[in-house]
Amino acid sequence: MIILEGNVINKVITGANGDFSVGNFTTDIGQFKIRSTLLDQFDEGEYRVRVSVNKIDLNSYMSKRNGIIITEMELDIDHLECIEGDVKPVIDAPIEPDVTETPPPLESKPEKPAKNTRDDSGETKPKDSRKPAPSDGDAELAKLFGLLWPLGDVVKLDSTMPRPLFIRQKDYLKSAGYTFNGLDQTWHRSPVH
Repeated sequence: MIILEGNVINKVITGANGDFSVGNFTTDIGQFKIRSTLLDQFDEGEYRVRVSVNKIDLNSYMSKRNGIIITEMELDIDHLECIEGDVKPVIDAPIEPDVTETPPPLESKPEKPAKNTRDDSGETKPKDSRKPAPSDGDAELAKLFGLLWPLGDVVKLDSTMPRPLFIRQKDYLKSAGYTFNGLDQTWHRSPVH
């Protein structure tokens, strides 16, 4: 295992599974690509980071635009630590291929009308709406987040999850108003005003 420190320029790419990240990592020993779930939570920008490298691979792919074969040194990392909280915007970055798998789509089912219940006198009354029953959406979210469900005010995602699932979790947190803190890599629920 090798520990490297440097600057990563994180570029967010829209792919078949949603947004994912590709990092151009510049260190004292060279430049590398990082395609890791660990970067998927970060917004576009330049970050000062320290990474734990498992292995270095040579990766090639063909550009769809002009048919050129591109070869890169790619790092397989299992830990990423953001050293500085300042984010510098990305000015210009090359287009990257979508190399992720396609996740199964979230199924959305229409809401069922409230059922009527009978009281002791035999009369039919509408179901009490003060106690919300678990909805199909809650069941889907429980399936998506597993042991993290129900979500608290602070959520730390498991980066060892399959990348398509991790991307769906991240996308849900963003849409639910959570904000990402890069220094401790946790999601925080925004306070309601």
